[in-house]
Order: sequence, then structure tokens, then C-alpha cells
Amino acid sequence: METLYLMRNIRLTPQTNVELATLRTQKWEIYDSSPTVTMLIKEQSFHFREGLTFTPFANAVPCNAHCRFCSEELQQKENHQPTALNYITDYEQYFTALEQALLAVKNLHIGLSLSGLEATAEPTWLLRLLEMLEKIQPVFKFDEKVLYTNGSGLLKYPKLIPALQAIGFDRIELSRCHTDQTINQSIMYFNRNEPIWQNTHYETLIKNLQGKLFVKNSCILTKKGTQTIEDIEAYLLWAISLDIKEVVLRELSRLDDSYMPNATLKWVEENRIPIEPLLQEIAPSYSEVRAGWTYLYSTVGYYYYNEHFLYQNKLEVILETSSYTALEKANQTGAIQKMVFHSNGNLCGSWNPDTNIIANFF
Repeated sequence: METLYLMRNIRLTPQTNVELATLRTQKWEIYDSSPTVTMLIKEQSFHFREGLTFTPFANAVPCNAHCRFCSEELQQKENHQPTALNYITDYEQYFTALEQALLAVKNLHIGLSLSGLEATAEPTWLLRLLEMLEKIQPVFKFDEKVLYTNGSGLLKYPKLIPALQAIGFDRIELSRCHTDQTINQSIMYFNRNEPIWQNTHYETLIKNLQGKLFVKNSCILTKKGTQTIEDIEAYLLWAISLDIKEVVLRELSRLDDSYMPNATLKWVEENRIPIEPLLQEIAPSYSEVRAGWTYLYSTVGYYYYNEHFLYQNKLEVILETSSYTALEKANQTGAIQKMVFHSNGNLCGSWNPDTNIIANFF
């Protein structure tokens, strides 16, 4: 099996049926988060995984969608302090602290992962963030910059597009769960004053982004939406018609027992579509692949596993699964796997603003 160690994951290219089968069986055991980098942050020593990402948690305003699977609605049984309700209000304090936090880790090779609630919903906040990133570029450069978005603000505030382009974002991961706007709306629940919920506006946005920013469509697989191989191929043909070059089909994350059985968790568990049966339909083995599909390779990260395919020789398709159990196992190694800057000034190794605190910059 060919193995290539990349900045954020391991690319594995099996050559036989046995190698692909073994890879699928052992996917959660393959990734090794070592080696790590040790750094002092405010006179405390921390170990950081190579290639980790940094997220300024985007919550200047409430989210303008209410996705049924939203991880911010999951509630841990212990020490749960959601960032989502602690909105960013004092921009001067916030951006001064964020700049200090970034400069504190400037010697690490890290990527920017812009997510949280909806980063494009408040254009003033996003533009200030991009200005700050441009300011520190002479001494700090992310090796990759990715925006995860439902696209609403990019449609309503077109000035965001050239601003993202100017700062050199590598890609936009644009969420859409189904080709039918009514079905998609039943899953993502956009506020009705957000035009993006309608396909005509969504497709207009895609056309406006072409040639300016690389767009990768992100489709969450659910029983309420895209779930069968026929659904998937219809989605992919739609993406091809919009000149999309890459689509990721994501299984809802596999959760551990640390979460309360609230409405969101129940919905996730009831609507999860595991990728293994789909992979068996697409590629039962390395030598037997569904018509129109070409197996390329697999990637494993610290809590996810992906298989990459080429569809119709026009579109790269990624099927992804992730495990919170694997995530917790990685966290228990003592190395910081992910950095999140929260609205209370805490830089954490966690999506929880009051756990795994590296330092406070307020």
C-alpha cells in the first residue's frame, strides 16, 4: 500500500482487494498524531499536533439557519459551556486578543478553519477578521485557509467574495443537503428571509463564485435527505451542471456516550446514514467499482476517514465518516489536536470555551 504523510492526514493508496478491505476495517487505528511540537504559551508548555487547524469561533450574531444536526445543539453531560450563546460584542477587545493569540502560535504550521455558527452572517465581523489576517501576514501565514459556510452572507453581501479572494482562501466548503430545495430546507431550516434557501439563489451564488474562489460542496447524508446511491448520483450530476469540481458526502459524526439525549442527539442517531454500505455499493472491492466511478485513494486523520473517487471523470467525490470516540482518544494523548479561539478570550484545545484552556487573551 502506498503511504503518503501529508500536513493534516495520511493518504493511503491500496493496490489490492485485501489492502482496501484491511484499510476499511482498521480505519480508526491508523492515524498517529505524533510527532508533536512543544511550545511555551504565556509561560506554560503545551504539545501541539503537527498540522492542526485554528478556528476563530464565528458567533458575532445568531446563526441564520437551524440545521437539525447542528453540533452546537448537542449537550455534553459534564462541563458543557456552549460558545454559541456568548456572542462577540466588543470588537476592539476581541480582535486585539485574537491577534495576540495568533502571534503566540506563529511558529506552528497550522491551517485556518473558519466555522462556528455562520461566519458570513455578520459582514462587519468577517471583514474585520480578514483585515486582521492581512495585517499579520508578514509574520504569520496559514498554510491553508478554509471557510465552512451555508453561503447566505456570500449571496447577500457580495463584497465578501473579493475580500476572501484577496486574502487567499484556498476553498469554500458550501453546505447543501439535497438537490430539492424543500427537502433541503426541512433539514437546514434557513430563516425565511435568507434567499439562499431557494435553489435559484443558491445556483446564482455558485456562478458568482466560479473563477474567484474554489467551491467544494458539502452534503450531509441523512434519512431525511440524500441517502441512497441514486440520491447521491443525482446530487453529483447537479454539482457537475454547476461546474463544481469537488463534493464531500459526510456521514453524521458518530457520537460517544458523553452527550445528553436531547432532541438534536436523537435526530442525529435516528437519521445517520453510515458510509460503509454506500462504499460497498460504489466499490465492493478494489477491483470492482461501480460504473461511472473510479477509486482514487483514502485519507485518514485524527478522527475521520475518507475515501476519494472520481465520478464521470469530471468530479472528485469524497465519502467521509468521523468518530467522536476517536477524537477523544486523540485528545487523551496530551497533545493539542485543534485550536479554537472563543468569544470569552480563551484559546482552547476544544470546542468547549472553558475546557482544555491554553490561555486567555482578554
